Amino acid sequence: MGELYTLLPVEIQQRIRCLDLPGYGDNRVELAEYDLCSLTDWLAAQINEPSVVIGWSLGGLIAQNLAFHYPDKVSKIGLVSTSPRFMQDETWPGIKPDVLTLFLSQLSQDHVKTVERFLAIQAMGSDSARQDITALKNVVLSVLPPEQTALKKGLNILQKVDLREQLKQLACPVFALFGKLDSLVPISVEQEVLMLNPNIQTTRFEKCSHAPFISDKIKFKTWLLDVIAA
Repeated sequence: MGELYTLLPVEIQQRIRCLDLPGYGDNRVELAEYDLCSLTDWLAAQINEPSVVIGWSLGGLIAQNLAFHYPDKVSKIGLVSTSPRFMQDETWPGIKPDVLTLFLSQLSQDHVKTVERFLAIQAMGSDSARQDITALKNVVLSVLPPEQTALKKGLNILQKVDLREQLKQLACPVFALFGKLDSLVPISVEQEVLMLNPNIQTTRFEKCSHAPFISDKIKFKTWLLDVIAA
């Protein structure tokens, strides 16, 4: 979380744990199967008491799946720039299938450059896109490069997972944050999510893309504190 972390009150900083998914950052845990189920089980093992779980993008799928299968571990979830289904189809807005297929193909050729391209897409549309891309690269590439298996399997999860029916049944409070300029999770997903579960509390950042915690740290800090306090 870097700079954002320092903006939070000290008492909140002391309660936060920022977890890298297996294969990212310093987390080199090897899973027998790198899929949504295994990632959810891994996350559940890190939590000892009912907690507020915040998940960004792919992490939002894991947070939602955790709340569904391990309700005793979760007091509420915050879903940041995420969707119960990332792929576009005839009934759902999302990423065009050929976009993720292209990234999967490119990963085999040069996964570092492919990561950089994917980061650029995450900032696309933001008023501060150039600065946001630089900030994302600095965060991701300042540690060990993501493992290729984690990248490929993560994209597979985005391609295949559909948690829409599950989202209807979640019992815990759900807070969802969307960026109006997000090119990976279209803003129209906000209304689709509310149709699935009217109890979800949604927030829209008008000038943000896929990484609101970078492009608008102050507003994101306020949203995060509101979720924790709710």
